[in-house]
Amino acid sequence: MRNSNSSIGGIPTEGKIVNKASNPASGDFGGQWTRDKLDIIEKYLDAYTTALKNQPFKLMYIDAFAGTGEINLLHEDEDAQAFIEGSARRAIKITDKPFDRLIFVEKDPQRYARLQALREENRSRDIQTENADANCFLRNLQEDWQSWRGVLFLDPFATEVEWATIERVASFNALDTWILFPVSAIARILPKSRVPDDINNEWAGRLTRIFGDESWRGLYSDSRQQPLWGDVQQERDPGVDGIIRLYKAKLESLFGKRFMAQSKTFMNSTNSPLFEFMFCVGSNNDRAIALAKRIASHILNAST
Repeated sequence: MRNSNSSIGGIPTEGKIVNKASNPASGDFGGQWTRDKLDIIEKYLDAYTTALKNQPFKLMYIDAFAGTGEINLLHEDEDAQAFIEGSARRAIKITDKPFDRLIFVEKDPQRYARLQALREENRSRDIQTENADANCFLRNLQEDWQSWRGVLFLDPFATEVEWATIERVASFNALDTWILFPVSAIARILPKSRVPDDINNEWAGRLTRIFGDESWRGLYSDSRQQPLWGDVQQERDPGVDGIIRLYKAKLESLFGKRFMAQSKTFMNSTNSPLFEFMFCVGSNNDRAIALAKRIASHILNAST
């Protein structure tokens, strides 16, 4: 998948696209990391439902960017393809203790139509499909969280997940949350060096929505070497480590002990970071937190 002048979700890209689909409506995705993230989610869902099967809670799974429920995994040579099940189908397959409700959210009409077909294939299950913006849906979600527990998968196409949505989810104290954080896309918005405030309003607004405030500006400091005249130059550390540290610090501040510091970096074929896969526990119960983190950590450690 190569395109020298393209964008994903409005984020400028250069050269080979390995992030998400070149045609998102088709359900085409790229890279071994796609298979890896889905395997991690499936293993966690299986372990999660088993751990809670003797508890009194009803269980739900929410895929906020559900796509079509199936994926054509595109290989680097652009010719070979392999069909794999997406997260929605994998969640339906959990049978030891099936989810009592599955909620699949998808904004794109074409992908949503295929989700409806998936629901019709599984009419015996309580499957709710929503043709909606994920942020709006989650912020308006109302449920009896004393009775329900669940898992939320945030797997955006680019930088759609807003901090206000994360805050809302954290307030439920009920949903274990996996976040695929798009570090590569965010790094492309943030030039390595710049004049202070020399980021256009569109990108600045998007960054503020992602981080919930203007803390992202703290990624920059004055350059050691300054021009003899003109504006002061600022720069940030190269790479994505600073971006990841900032987002993790915000998650820890919000979720507290429910935040898990361990995460997994997904790389592209040139060993450049694409996403950081992060995890936060829903429940405030200490035993539940310890168990969820132990399961998540074991799965991450075992992943390739």
